[in-house]
Amino acid sequence: MIEVYCGIDIGTSSVKAATFDREFNLIDRVKRNYSLYSDKKNRAELDPEEVYQETLNCLTSLKQSMKGDFKFISLSSALHSLIAVKENYKPLTRCMTWADSRAMEFKTQLEEFYSLHSLYEITGCPPHAMYFPAKILWLKKYRPEIFAKTYKFITIKEYIIKKMTGKEIVDYSLASAGGLLNLAEKTWEDILLDYLEITTDHLGKLVDAQESSKISREVREKIKTEAQLVTGSGDGPLANLGVGALRENDYVVTIGSSGAIRIFSKKPILDEKKRTWCYMLDKDIYLPGGAINNGGIVLSWLKENMFKNSEPDEIFYNKIDNILKELPPGSGGLLFLPFLSGERSPNWNSSARGIMIGLGLEHDQKNIVKAALEGITFRMYSVFKALEDLGGRKAKIIASGGFTGSEPWLQLLADVFDRKVVAYEKYEASAAGAAMIGAVACDDFSHYKEISPEFSIKTVKTPRPKIKQKYDKIYPLHNQIYDSNKKFFDKMQEI
Repeated sequence: MIEVYCGIDIGTSSVKAATFDREFNLIDRVKRNYSLYSDKKNRAELDPEEVYQETLNCLTSLKQSMKGDFKFISLSSALHSLIAVKENYKPLTRCMTWADSRAMEFKTQLEEFYSLHSLYEITGCPPHAMYFPAKILWLKKYRPEIFAKTYKFITIKEYIIKKMTGKEIVDYSLASAGGLLNLAEKTWEDILLDYLEITTDHLGKLVDAQESSKISREVREKIKTEAQLVTGSGDGPLANLGVGALRENDYVVTIGSSGAIRIFSKKPILDEKKRTWCYMLDKDIYLPGGAINNGGIVLSWLKENMFKNSEPDEIFYNKIDNILKELPPGSGGLLFLPFLSGERSPNWNSSARGIMIGLGLEHDQKNIVKAALEGITFRMYSVFKALEDLGGRKAKIIASGGFTGSEPWLQLLADVFDRKVVAYEKYEASAAGAAMIGAVACDDFSHYKEISPEFSIKTVKTPRPKIKQKYDKIYPLHNQIYDSNKKFFDKMQEI
């Protein structure tokens, strides 16, 4: 019987499943979309059952196209989700995603508590609305009846594992990205649990990424598989693993709906200025990095509000590419700070909102689009500068995520970052990373470093010195505008 590796990536707007051979050549992929509920201010939720059903549909569809079986199914999942559930894992809430910022009001309260107990240094996570502490405080204040009835606070991946296997487990990656894990001890942090008035019983059992579980008969019969389910890791760490960044420990820049920059480490790496976070891939490998909320989500906003969704995606993104090539650096004196859904790294300001400055009668739709793309790239650069202070300088950056389909955007990244940027042909990096976890779990490989896929390079971009000089003048202005407006962000939330 032919057996293939299967990696499945549970995201914020869709689930993707992919199969690979032993050399990690992509065989097939399937994608299913689901709804993100964001009709109320600062809310961004998923329906856990919808995500689960689409995950099964994805696997079933992929399996139907195969002659053999999966050797295993290994999971990747978006980080920072939270669901309150009853004892039978029936949801008491929808799944609060990373983009849900309703808990931003607790930032000041948490900052004082974190400072008093050195909790950033313990957990690797700054106080922020996307992490478990703030979300649980929000539930305690605004949904006390739900908080009182909650059996466990879980992530979307834990929900799917429970439904598929009956196990109540969470991997170190998802746990570390929730903000309640002691990185050094690899246990739940008692100081935070006491503060939130919860116990370890309210959280999943900690397991390594390579933990394998038997899938229930009902689910096996639906998918028509005898494969085991490998717990896997978080989508960000797995994206780094999936593009081979572990071998030379390259920085990986990912831009999808949001954006992130990450690098692997053998130990926790923390920033004195608290600009970055530190999560885990598995029990032995750490992942310092930083992320922005506003990546491709800004383009989606532009498409919906400035282009009125009047064009197919392919035509819209071709227009974006042409605008990037056509307009000069600085977009004719227009700057766009793209905080449409708050800010994560490096300043962790959930109240931050978008700013356009320099807008004049001479500007049009094209100028706004170019300024938005430059703004996203500047925010990514601010994270990169903070992370490079910790991880050291590298000559090369690996690019992954949806933005690699835009060669002009990759060139913009190279110009602003002043680094060579390498992008591979379309490749499901997080799903591939999950499959690599599974391949080690089933003893096909003894370590991830033994896995050496032959990546097909799509493009390599190098900085253009004259363009880089122009951006060196514009970037400080971008930061000055941010610094001058910080005091207004909180006040704007009160309007």
